[in-house]
Amino acid sequence: MINDMKLGIRLLRYGFGIKTNLVLLIVFTAADLLCFALELAGITMPLDGFMLLACAMIPGQILFTLNAVDIVLASPARKKLQTSVPAVMSLCTTLAAYLIVVLKEAVIVLIHPDKTAQSAMHLVFLEVLAAVILAFTGVLYKSFPALLVMYFSLSGFNSFFMMPILRSDFLGEDMGALVRPALIGVVLILAGGALEYALSVLFYKKPVSKKVLGERLSREL
Repeated sequence: MINDMKLGIRLLRYGFGIKTNLVLLIVFTAADLLCFALELAGITMPLDGFMLLACAMIPGQILFTLNAVDIVLASPARKKLQTSVPAVMSLCTTLAAYLIVVLKEAVIVLIHPDKTAQSAMHLVFLEVLAAVILAFTGVLYKSFPALLVMYFSLSGFNSFFMMPILRSDFLGEDMGALVRPALIGVVLILAGGALEYALSVLFYKKPVSKKVLGERLSREL
């Protein structure tokens, strides 16, 4: 796992659109910090934390662009570059981003105790979102229909599963209301990462979809 992470970090500089993705990383991080500052000021920002999790997906996205390059496809390490390396990278960056989000929500609750239930619900939403995106990442870049299924499943999951939980007394309004979803979030993200790896192994022989990678990258290949 550590070796896969090291290899992934070394390969990031060879990915397509590295400069564009770095700009996105800076913009998303700045936007997340702004949302956090507004939350501390007492202004509710639904996007708080979401941008940070979006940042966590960028390294894995860069690595997947390498899997459409002929020299990589001919490499003996092809399977690893399409399975364990991006899976470990996505899992580690998502966990790191999620833990930062948890710390941010804890700070918000310490300053605004009346926002405990709101912060807990926000964590539940973000952790489910992160787990679902992770799980789909294993096949997302191989199939354009999978991309569409992911978008529709996220909205459906929120409607039929998430809302009943958020309306229940499961979360509560004490500090435990923040601890419980935080711990569950770690488990969900680990499960999402495991499913990402499993799906990537299952579909690794399927070529990367140029539709998913985008028109500009498709012209370059």
